[in-house]
Amino acid sequence: MNKKWYLYVNALSSLGSRMNLIACSALIFTFEHSAYWMTAFFVARQLGGMLFSPLAGVLADRMDRRRTMIVSDLGAGLAILAIAFYPTPYVLIAAAFLNGMLYTLFHISFQASLPQIFGSEQLVQVNGLKVRMESLVGIMGFMLGGWLTDHYGYTIVIVLDGASFLFSAWILTRLRWEEQGDNVLATSKAASSFRVTLRYLRDTPVLLTISLLAFLVSLSTSAYNYGLPFWADQLRDSDATLHGLMWTAMSVGGLIGSYVAARLRVKLVNGMLVAYAVFSVGIVGAFAATHAVFVLLLLIFAGLFSGAAQVYESTLLQQAQNELRGKVMGVQGLLSRSGYFAGFLMAPFLAGASTLFGMLIFAQLLFVTGLIGFGLYLVFSPKK
Repeated sequence: MNKKWYLYVNALSSLGSRMNLIACSALIFTFEHSAYWMTAFFVARQLGGMLFSPLAGVLADRMDRRRTMIVSDLGAGLAILAIAFYPTPYVLIAAAFLNGMLYTLFHISFQASLPQIFGSEQLVQVNGLKVRMESLVGIMGFMLGGWLTDHYGYTIVIVLDGASFLFSAWILTRLRWEEQGDNVLATSKAASSFRVTLRYLRDTPVLLTISLLAFLVSLSTSAYNYGLPFWADQLRDSDATLHGLMWTAMSVGGLIGSYVAARLRVKLVNGMLVAYAVFSVGIVGAFAATHAVFVLLLLIFAGLFSGAAQVYESTLLQQAQNELRGKVMGVQGLLSRSGYFAGFLMAPFLAGASTLFGMLIFAQLLFVTGLIGFGLYLVFSPKK
């Protein structure tokens, strides 16, 4: 079977996740104290991923990565279906926590396998294709999720989401690829040591920068993740379709940005830092606009640079040594989830103390300050 089917499976899992975000947001708005449960939903998902990331990195290096992906999809599908049958706040939060763990395991196993399957010389093009496919399913998933939720209710969307994960698991059982390297078992006692991974990051400034930057990227992302459903509700009262269109707009931008990034000849780390900085400006503009059309256009602009940054970041991260790649991604995942966790805890308090826009400005200022700091670190750090 064509190797690109591997990318299609990842896109299929992403389709259900986009639809599920819209449906779960609509479900949460039916709960009493919806702002509290919205925060709990996002925090639980990030907490599960944060706690599990280091172990997920070890599993990705020690076990068959295809099998870990199958188990992840099966577990995620069943957890999501439980929400449809028992649409209560506690079931929703428990499912979010479990899915945070399983998504982390799937994502790390998926990312760590790409250099083995396609070769390091094709990583920029492969990551560009991956982000484009995720953008396409984002366009369909967020738009379809919003429309189905408005016209048929959240239950049908949640069921379709669960089914997409189960179908993805079935597709993975039909795929085969050669496991190169020694990811099933650690190559040596030293390679399996978490301490060795931290030492490796310390001696590799670019990978250390990406890992630490993951915290600030997630903090920035959590701000607009939390804010978008409330911003859509303020612009058009209880309009799930507008919320879906907001995410669709970012996906359209990501589709264009990933296509352009894969064809530009730039230094990867410079491209990543600049793209993230411009993305932050676009997000601020979207929350400053007061008309839905301008909001969507600015989200397309922001998504364009977000897509480019993802291509460069993934390519850089996948250049880690194969026997340590999963663990490096586990460290990065831990910091990323920690950023989401902190961001979703801070967002409601900052929004309550000021406004949605004030909350977003605070997060983006931290992000841009971090980008400048890491850029200076890379300029003056010893070259390895």
